Amino acid sequence: KIPLSQLSWLDIGGALTRVKPWLSMLCDEFRAGRESLQCFDEDGFCIFESFLRPQHLEELRSSFDTRLRELLADNVEVDLGVNWACPSAEPFLRVLQDERLLDFLVELCGLPLVAMRLELFEKRPGSTNLIPWHQDTYTTHVGFSWSPAEAEAAAKPHPVTLWVALDTASSESGGMEMVPGRHRELLGAAVPKGAIVDAAAHGHSVEYKLLPGQAGVHHPLTPHRSLENRSAHSRRAFLVRLVPWSETIRQRVTEEEPVWTSQ
Repeated sequence: KIPLSQLSWLDIGGALTRVKPWLSMLCDEFRAGRESLQCFDEDGFCIFESFLRPQHLEELRSSFDTRLRELLADNVEVDLGVNWACPSAEPFLRVLQDERLLDFLVELCGLPLVAMRLELFEKRPGSTNLIPWHQDTYTTHVGFSWSPAEAEAAAKPHPVTLWVALDTASSESGGMEMVPGRHRELLGAAVPKGAIVDAAAHGHSVEYKLLPGQAGVHHPLTPHRSLENRSAHSRRAFLVRLVPWSETIRQRVTEEEPVWTSQ
């Protein structure tokens, strides 16, 4: 088991306290063991089909809607970063406390790992925003980067993104698509179209479909994009970027902008 220390709020925000499965927001059926890690290593992402308990899915939907209600009044799409110090972030933080999930994340991010700020996304029907193929970068905010050799070797620890669907996220409803197996290459923050066309021509571009209450974790270098919402329903989701601890993070953290960490 991984010991997690109670750290003071002023030092780094707080510590992620381990919660046993029967006290968790996650399903009894949730599994994140060797099979999930193998899938992640091969494809650059994995999907957890059993993740949130139904009652907690509804709790998070309610918290999400309360936080975004005013912002969405005149918009068809909102991407909102939420400070962990904000009381409205508390229900989403509890998702991270399940010891099964923490053990999985530590395998990828190492110890100590850091949960950066919460991000809430909603795409309503009619949103035409399309984010082109890209790889995520972490250099500016957390001081993390890959060399070509490190990328090719899939060296750990490294950052990951936890993406949780509150509605069906599909290619039709403005969800994401992934190119599996390309997370061992540095293709650039904006991935050249030729690289994706070549991959898709060989059947490697896949829909990153998540049903309500399901979740996925993806490698930052896995090429991905999000599409416009052509469906008749909204696509609500939240994500948390988890990263290895770094000196850059230590210098950025303040009482007004805390992070959560394990140690």
